[in-house]
Amino acid sequence: MDPPQLNYIDHNSILIINPKGKMRQLYVPLRVLVIQDTTILKMNTWVIVEEIMPHDQNKLLYRVTAHWWPYHIFRIQIHF
Repeated sequence: MDPPQLNYIDHNSILIINPKGKMRQLYVPLRVLVIQDTTILKMNTWVIVEEIMPHDQNKLLYRVTAHWWPYHIFRIQIHF
């Protein structure tokens, strides 16, 4: 199954579109799963997104632990 599409709305929310075309707007703070180790974040841990920002190369950045990270190192667990 295709992953949901993520679209930037503003620094406090994103729009998620599931493979069936249903939409949900999610607001920060939101809980995400780390799916790739970083210098600070460890894989399979849950963290809180504090803010969202668009980015030319990475599409979206999430502010977690006062640092900006590309959205693709996280997974949002939502079913709708």
